Amino acid sequence: MSEIIRHVVREIYCEVLFELAQEADRVDAVKEDLEAVAHVLSENAEFAALISSHNITGKEKAEIVRRVFNGKVNDLMLDFLSVLAKRNRMTSLLGISQKYETLFDLHYDRHMVEITLAAKPDEKQLEKLQKNLSDAIKGTVKLAVEVDPDIIGGIIIKKDGRMIDNSVRTAVRVAMKTVMDKTTINVAKTGESAV
Repeated sequence: MSEIIRHVVREIYCEVLFELAQEADRVDAVKEDLEAVAHVLSENAEFAALISSHNITGKEKAEIVRRVFNGKVNDLMLDFLSVLAKRNRMTSLLGISQKYETLFDLHYDRHMVEITLAAKPDEKQLEKLQKNLSDAIKGTVKLAVEVDPDIIGGIIIKKDGRMIDNSVRTAVRVAMKTVMDKTTINVAKTGESAV
């Protein structure tokens, strides 16, 4: 199966799951269950291989999934997992979980904002950043923090494919480029060698 088809399958299954979760008023519970099941599969390679095996029928996989997760996830999630297993789609669960999180954030009007800092911020700094960014976009912010000492200081903010680079590294590069451009212009005007 091509990656494009896998992507479409994940999208369709996720959208159906999210719609069912909304109708059942279980959006939060389904998210928690999805994360828990994805964790179980990532931590138990043998179990993941078993329910993805081509040597077991879809019906048998659904029965295994029901026995393992019965009482551990809500009924909606258990039924969904059974359908995935029966249709040999359990390998799509991680992608479904990631897409569900995106729909979850949209549902609660949460915006993913990635920030890059030179040093790891403390909780107080993170809270202040989150509040300032929430105020700026007039919505709830979900922060993803990356630490990159190479930026020296300042901050890089990414949201929806846009980036604001207010790092010291970039400020130095811009200053150096400006100085070099002015030197080149002055040398061209005077005809003197820059060396």
